[in-house]
Amino acid sequence: MATSSAWARTQASSAGVSSNVGWIVACVLLLLGLLLCLWLLWRQRARSRQLSLHAQEQTRLAQRQAEVLEAVSRESATLEQQLREQVQAFERLANEDDLSGLPNRRAFDDALARNMAAAHRDGRPLSLIVLSIDHLKQINASWSRAVGDLVLCETGELLRRGLRASDMPARLGNKEFAVLLSNATLADAERVGERLQLLFAQFGQWGGRSEGGVTVTFSAGAVQMDLEDLAPVQFYQRAKSALARAKHEGRARTCTG
Repeated sequence: MATSSAWARTQASSAGVSSNVGWIVACVLLLLGLLLCLWLLWRQRARSRQLSLHAQEQTRLAQRQAEVLEAVSRESATLEQQLREQVQAFERLANEDDLSGLPNRRAFDDALARNMAAAHRDGRPLSLIVLSIDHLKQINASWSRAVGDLVLCETGELLRRGLRASDMPARLGNKEFAVLLSNATLADAERVGERLQLLFAQFGQWGGRSEGGVTVTFSAGAVQMDLEDLAPVQFYQRAKSALARAKHEGRARTCTG
């Protein structure tokens, strides 16, 4: 019986030890599980922070790229505008008389050909006046070349002032000018010539001299396009012939042809 009692105590002690070991193991496993959860949570947060930083960096990069693209776009628009302005300036230089500011011979020739083709096609009247400043050489000799240049500039201004918006004045060279009158008959061209003659006579500041002293007149030839004017040169030469007759008859007048 003593032996049995000792064995029972031994078994009880062993059971208690086993129970303690199991509890310790459970605690250790629980602690390890908790640590694993904490590590996984830390890792997830670290990954989230990394992704957030990466997203912020990508956002900043996209913003910088957008700013660069916007700056490039603005610079491109500015360069395009400058290029457009330069092209327009070159076109003006190519088609504008630098002294009077009127269209030059090249622009006039192009407009004459276009308007003649349209008039032939549509059956509309088209008239032309070719005029020449009288005695420009004497003005240059008496008052100076600078005064003569001012006279040419003032002639351009008077032509613009005395014509319709649809009419085209041009300086063909030296003292010769032309006026292309769209949808105008020969009678209309005669009235335009008379109006311009009156404007020239009434202008009192020729050569920039407000006190007067410089008198400027012009001779002109006016013609209306007809069926025989197949080429611009024919139309223009008829106006030149009428101009020659105006000069021969005493200048300061408009003759028709």
